[in-house]
Amino acid sequence: MSAIKHALQRDVFTPIGERLLGVVHTAKASGKKKKSSFLCASVTIERPVAVYISKIKKQEKGESYKKQKVWQLKELKVVNGKEDKDNTEFDLQFEKNFKWSATSVAEKQTFLSCLWKLCHRYLPRPQKPAFVNVSQSLLEVSVTGSEDSRGNVAAVGPDEDALEDYQALTEQEELDLEKMISECEYAISDAEAFATSLSKDLSVLDGQNIHSIMGSEAQVNELMLLLDNALSEVINIESRLDEYDLMVGNIASQMGQMKNQESFIQITNKNHGRLLEELDKLVMQLDLSKGHIKALREADLGKDSGIEACTSAADALQQAMEVELPIGLSKLQAVAEQQKLFDSLRQMFAKRLHDHMSTLFVKQGSEHPGSSLARQSSNLLLPKHFPYHRDLLPFKDLILWLKLADKTKYIQLCTIYTKNLSKLYTQEIKDFMTTAKQRFIQEAALDGDVGAAALKASSSLTLNIPSSEKSPHKSLNKKLSSSIRNLSGSQKSLNKEKKKVFGSTQNLSVKAVGKKLKFGHKKRGLAGSRESLATSDFELSDRHKFSTTFREVLNELEPTCQDEERFLTKFFHLNVESSDTMLPGGSDDEEDDTEVGIHRRRKYQEVQVTKEIRQDDAIWRMMTELFSIVESQLTLLVAFGEELDPLNSLNMLVVIGQRVTQAQQDNDGSFLAKMLGNCLIEVKRNFDNFIKLKISAVEEAHVGKGKKYGILPFVQDFEDFVELAESIFRDSERRSDIDKAYKELTKAVLAAIDRVAADSPKIPPEVVKFENYHHLLNCLSSLKIACLEQDKRDVKSRYSDNLQNFVTAMLGRPLEKLSSFFEGVEQVMASGVRAEEVGFQLKFSKQELRKCIKEYSGKDVKKGLESLYHKIVKYTTEYDNRLLQVVWQHMQEEFVRQYKHFEDLISKCYPDSEIKLEFTIENVLLYFSSIAITQ
Repeated sequence: MSAIKHALQRDVFTPIGERLLGVVHTAKASGKKKKSSFLCASVTIERPVAVYISKIKKQEKGESYKKQKVWQLKELKVVNGKEDKDNTEFDLQFEKNFKWSATSVAEKQTFLSCLWKLCHRYLPRPQKPAFVNVSQSLLEVSVTGSEDSRGNVAAVGPDEDALEDYQALTEQEELDLEKMISECEYAISDAEAFATSLSKDLSVLDGQNIHSIMGSEAQVNELMLLLDNALSEVINIESRLDEYDLMVGNIASQMGQMKNQESFIQITNKNHGRLLEELDKLVMQLDLSKGHIKALREADLGKDSGIEACTSAADALQQAMEVELPIGLSKLQAVAEQQKLFDSLRQMFAKRLHDHMSTLFVKQGSEHPGSSLARQSSNLLLPKHFPYHRDLLPFKDLILWLKLADKTKYIQLCTIYTKNLSKLYTQEIKDFMTTAKQRFIQEAALDGDVGAAALKASSSLTLNIPSSEKSPHKSLNKKLSSSIRNLSGSQKSLNKEKKKVFGSTQNLSVKAVGKKLKFGHKKRGLAGSRESLATSDFELSDRHKFSTTFREVLNELEPTCQDEERFLTKFFHLNVESSDTMLPGGSDDEEDDTEVGIHRRRKYQEVQVTKEIRQDDAIWRMMTELFSIVESQLTLLVAFGEELDPLNSLNMLVVIGQRVTQAQQDNDGSFLAKMLGNCLIEVKRNFDNFIKLKISAVEEAHVGKGKKYGILPFVQDFEDFVELAESIFRDSERRSDIDKAYKELTKAVLAAIDRVAADSPKIPPEVVKFENYHHLLNCLSSLKIACLEQDKRDVKSRYSDNLQNFVTAMLGRPLEKLSSFFEGVEQVMASGVRAEEVGFQLKFSKQELRKCIKEYSGKDVKKGLESLYHKIVKYTTEYDNRLLQVVWQHMQEEFVRQYKHFEDLISKCYPDSEIKLEFTIENVLLYFSSIAITQ
């Protein structure tokens, strides 16, 4: 423990001027983890003396110690020793009660004794703490006891000063004392006699001393005289010393003044030096060279050298204006004048830059490169603005300076740019869209397939065919020029024409352009009066041409819009915040803890949160102003395509949907992506309306009262539509849209087949149903559409049921008398008569059976089957001979089934009678096959 105490004194207390008086190795009495520490009692070396109780912990790494907690002794209120023989715990109560556990009882008692002695020595009575549960032997202050006790008391007890005045006996004194005691043998046995003897000896010695003094009076007088002389000399010396002190005092005062003056001179020189440094720094920061001033005032912004000079000068001016001046320095006249100069230069150059850029923007907006897009009708291209961007990009650093220096003129410049360039883009995009429509109409016209619907759809279009491209088709061009007047007409006229196209519900599609029916390689129709969906307005090749042209339009618009958006972001620095949105000052400003500082920090945080949103808004606003025509033109183009052919909405839905989906996957928030999203909504609405019209047409469809229905028009139309849609939507991202349309349209078609079949006055409903279900089943099986698998199974089931019902109804009981005879036999057997006993009944005897059999010879059976075949041919159509063969095959199977049933009853009820029908199964099969071949 002494080694630890020495280490603590050396490492902890000596450096802070304290002396360690007591220490105990302790741990907290409570808690799962008992971390060890040292409680120390120490006093300061300097007066007034202060007493402290410290908690010291040894560092985990190394051998050093560190104070964790310090209390003054006067803060101690209660000391609870928890007196017990083996109890090492004790409590010290300050503001809180701390529980400790010493490593041994001896250490605990020694430390508590030290505390008690320190309290009694250094604390007044009112501040002394209460010692409870502490042994009284520890509360006594004595310098006696064991050597260890004396050592401890000498170290920490209240008799420390008395021990410091004690002087040990010399060796001579110890010898004299021993000699005196040895001469008096009774010194130890009779202390009183020894004391009396010592008193007598002392009296004798005192008397001898007095006689000796009286005998040396002359010497005493001489000594007194010497003392008087010495005192007078001392007085003289003191007076001389006083004079010296006065002289030295004056010198000390002068030296102090000289020292203070020298210190003042040094401080003054230092301040002058720092002031000069600050002034030099300020002059350098606020200095703007004459070359920069001249460039700002006179440099030609029309030349590259002038732009570079102005850029450098503007940066220098901005840096000078952004210099942070110390408080009060801005009141200097020179600084105020320089700042005034900077402000005037800023305003002057901002106006120069604004006027120059405005002139450039107006000039660019008035130009129209490629103004005659009609001359480029063979190449559908938008003019590129790269030359404009290339000429403007050298000014981008100056535009950034303007944004930071004068936000008002910057905003005005943005407005001027969008206002002028929007005119150029508007004209170019209008011409571009006109050319796209013109090219498609010309191609369709040259193919010779332009009809009334195409001309009506184009009645709102202005078609200008250049004279340089006049072809031998002069009469056709003349006709187109006279028929197509307003290519960029109003949406109202388009909607009016659209209603005309969709108005009729007699057919499932709009009126055809020409008379040709070219979908696939088959010519389909109902008595030549129904026109296929595939040829509504345009043929398949024309629809493909429109899809290609529509893709080319988007392919041209996309890079144009993207290039302009990138240019705006780069040139106008839309991703850089201006100075009015930035937080001035640093985080170490004196106002940071004030209400003003809190408000500024809150404002800065709000700015950071909305920064990205405002940047997107700025780009969107400028792009919207520049390309305000894009959305309306795309809408007109969509309407134009739908006017030409409502089925074009399928192609447009796939094309635009693919681009919108790709933009979403790429997280593309560009202007064109948003415009295409809006356009996609319009196309999807057109597509939904088209599907609703088709469903409505199916629901309202009816067929004339002819002898044969055959494949219903809406069933054929459904097949054409599905084949066309699959060719468009295969592997498309918009697959869900067409799948939904398939489900709704299939449901309507099935309901319509049942409805039309029920209204059939002459033809059995089963014929209408199974013929159309058979056709529909072949269509769905060949296309293999996943979403219609359940519908295909439903159609197959309906087809089988109706075919079986028709066969059963038509065939009936071809051997009527035999069928009636055997029905009676079955009834008798059902009543309980055994099969072999049926022939004993008169009504069902063998003779009666033979009579019935004789009425049905092979010739009669064949004649009846021929009549049946003619009825089937009468009811069914000739569109597919395979279906007639299927029906005839089912008839054969049903007839054979009835034949075998008759034979089975004969063998059971009339055994060993050798009764047989006059024709065999082989004859029946021969009859059926010969009839199918010859008819």
